[in-house]
Amino acid sequence: MSYVRVSILGTMVGSEVWSVNPTFDPTGEFPGGVNQAALDAAALAIANRSVPTNLINKFSTSCARTGARLEVRDDATDALIGISTQNSSSAASGAAGMTLPAQSALVVSLRTDTPGGSGRGRMYWPCLFSALGTDGKVATSTISSFLTDMKAYLAGIRTDLATAFPTIGFDLAVRSKTTGTTPHVTRLQAGNVIDTQRRRRDNLPESYSTVTFP
Repeated sequence: MSYVRVSILGTMVGSEVWSVNPTFDPTGEFPGGVNQAALDAAALAIANRSVPTNLINKFSTSCARTGARLEVRDDATDALIGISTQNSSSAASGAAGMTLPAQSALVVSLRTDTPGGSGRGRMYWPCLFSALGTDGKVATSTISSFLTDMKAYLAGIRTDLATAFPTIGFDLAVRSKTTGTTPHVTRLQAGNVIDTQRRRRDNLPESYSTVTFP
C-alpha cells in the first residue's frame, strides 16, 4: 500500500518559501505502479487549481501559490515511489496589502476517529492579511468562511487526484510515522488566533541592529 503527500508550494516577500502538505490515502494500489504521466497531470491540475476566495485573501499581495509537488510513498517504509513537481501557469496571490508578519498563519487541525497524537494533524495556512478585533483575534465568522473554503479546496485536490487516477479513490488522511498508520480525516477545525510557523530562515534575510552595552 502507499499514500500521497501533496505539497502546495508558494513564495513570500523576502525570498521566503512555504508549503502546505495534506496527505491522501488511496483506496487501492496504483495499478502496475505509479504512472508518471498521470502523476504529472495530477500535480499540474493541483498547481493550477483555483484557490478559494477566503483562502487566497489571507495571502496578501506579498504571498503567492506557485506550484505543487506530489510524492507517492510506501505505506510500510515511507520510501519514495514516485514524485512530480509542477509550476502554476501563473502565481496566485491575494489582493490586499500585508498587515501581518511573514510567518503568520491560520492553523487547520485535522481530526480523525483514531485517539491520540497519531490521529491528529495540522496545516499552517499563510495569513499575511487579516482584520483583527480589539481582542487581537480574527472574527469567528471569518474563520467559519475560511474553514468552509478550506474544505472545498481539499475536496478539489482529491478530485484532481481521482481524475488522474480514475480507478482509485482518495481520502484525506493524517500520516503517522510513529505508528506507520494513515487514519482518515473526519473533521476540520480552525481557531481564531493567528499562529506562527518557523520556515526556512535562510530564505528570509534579516537586517540586524547592534548597540554597545553597558
